[in-house]
Amino acid sequence: MATAEQLNQAIALIQGNQHADAEALLTPLLNQSASDADVWQLLALARKGQLDLAGAEIAFKQSIDLHAAPAVITNLGNLYRQMGREEDALACYNRALEAAPSHLPARVNKGRSLLAVSRLEEAITLYTEILEALPEHANSRIGLAQSLQRSGQTRAATLHFEKVLAHEPENAAALNGLGVIQKVSGHPREACRTLKRAVASAPAAPEVRINLASALALSGEESEAISAYREALRLDPLNPELHDWFNGYLSTLAHPEYLHSYAKALDQHPTAGPLAIAYARKLLLGHQGEQALQVLAAVPMDDLQTRAYVACERSHILREMGEFDEAVTTARDAHQLLPVLPRNTLELATAIMAAGTDYEEALACMRPLTSSDACGQEAWATYATALRYAERRDEYKQLVDYEKYVGMRHIETPEGYDNLTTFLQALRDHLKALHITRHHPVGQSLQHGTQTLDDLFSRDEPVIDGLKMALTNAIQSFTQGLPSSVEHPVSNRYTGEITFSDSWSVLLRKMGFHKNHYHSHGWLSSAFYLTVPDVVNAGGKEGWIKFGEPGFRAREPLSPEHWLQPEEGALAIFPSYLWHGTEALQSNVERMTVGFDVLPAPA
Repeated sequence: MATAEQLNQAIALIQGNQHADAEALLTPLLNQSASDADVWQLLALARKGQLDLAGAEIAFKQSIDLHAAPAVITNLGNLYRQMGREEDALACYNRALEAAPSHLPARVNKGRSLLAVSRLEEAITLYTEILEALPEHANSRIGLAQSLQRSGQTRAATLHFEKVLAHEPENAAALNGLGVIQKVSGHPREACRTLKRAVASAPAAPEVRINLASALALSGEESEAISAYREALRLDPLNPELHDWFNGYLSTLAHPEYLHSYAKALDQHPTAGPLAIAYARKLLLGHQGEQALQVLAAVPMDDLQTRAYVACERSHILREMGEFDEAVTTARDAHQLLPVLPRNTLELATAIMAAGTDYEEALACMRPLTSSDACGQEAWATYATALRYAERRDEYKQLVDYEKYVGMRHIETPEGYDNLTTFLQALRDHLKALHITRHHPVGQSLQHGTQTLDDLFSRDEPVIDGLKMALTNAIQSFTQGLPSSVEHPVSNRYTGEITFSDSWSVLLRKMGFHKNHYHSHGWLSSAFYLTVPDVVNAGGKEGWIKFGEPGFRAREPLSPEHWLQPEEGALAIFPSYLWHGTEALQSNVERMTVGFDVLPAPA
């Protein structure tokens, strides 16, 4: 067995961040202490400190097999959280709590995993129970605040963050949470001050700098925002989501460094497959298909998942370049490599439809997805398109019934305004001040116009609150008239109440339009019309919303089949999976809308 002195020496090295030296000390001890759970646990910590996460997992499991200590099981759960394996982490925390129900680290970290997988009510209950026994436990109060924040209870979350800060004024997690609330509530300058304090307390935390960058962008501080994004990328250079946010912001400024961050990171980390795939998609959006293919060609094909992801992305690029037959071949490769991955099935079906080879095969690909848990709006959009191509008219009509599932509603005048005209003008004036960018965001459907930053309906402002209430009443009037059906993907989710999942304002200008698209994260989607130029009423469908025309390139393209004419003070409502876009404005006029997605509220 290893001596206490040897174990203490290893602990001291780990605490001093000398993880390689700790592993060098511990490895020879395994020859004489292979059955010592403590040696394996310390070896796991040493490997984890060197970011050898797979090796750390093996060592933690060996320690647990020898002695299932709740603390070690919790540490394995923490490792799984670091690896993004939240369900595995939850299983570990539950196992630790079965052995020791009051084990605090397992309870606190279980709450973090519940929060990560959006089991918010469970997280709120767990953290509340901890705080009833330990009211001064800061991490649990922060966890409760974060859970409340995610569930939309911002006022309660603010109180908990402020309570932590009353005792720990520079607590980075509390400052970060409070700063985010200030930002999304429409107080970006106050958020900047709070988040700068958070950065000072946690200078190595990229997520804090990301939030600061977003607040600076909302404040119109373009140079500072770009600097904050760059610093976040220095700390987390391989995060595709971070690159997406940064370059999305640069695109709205028509900034000359748009997409440079991808190329720089890949020069330094050429094996970063997920980042290369994200970069290739951005290049394709800029009509640089050949360069996108070159980026993918440089990705090392070290494992099956990477090969499948790259093949899927190559298919997407090839079909958008008009290389339809090669796209189908490549999509089949991706599907054969990982047939259980929904994105590969979706790409294969889309490639087949784009090539016009066998619409029944595309439909056969999609049918299993529509009855699976993986069936989201993208799957329903693809399935509906396959039904239309395959001329399955009855099934298509049942799924895409414009008369039943698409409509217009006018809003009532919100309280505090004499009439609707007065309210609409106040709202237009308010929203115009939020259109602070200069160019449409690349990657969105919008072309030739601007879009507001951040979630519009999170802003704590009277005119926005009035709009939300008016829209809620109009949407509920529409949803109450939905057909009753346990099979239809709209009707079968209706609970009687709704919640907004995302919202924004768009200002279209000359030649402005929306490319054909659907909304991946909604149930119902809408455009509320604030400014409708006279040309919209001229009879030529200029500026009208259209439905049914797919947004992918195809040998045999489908045309639109339904239109709605915009009206000021009215909203178009439709299922989020419907392909929709707008007919371009040809005149030098503006059209202002508020767009949003709606989800059924939990029953």
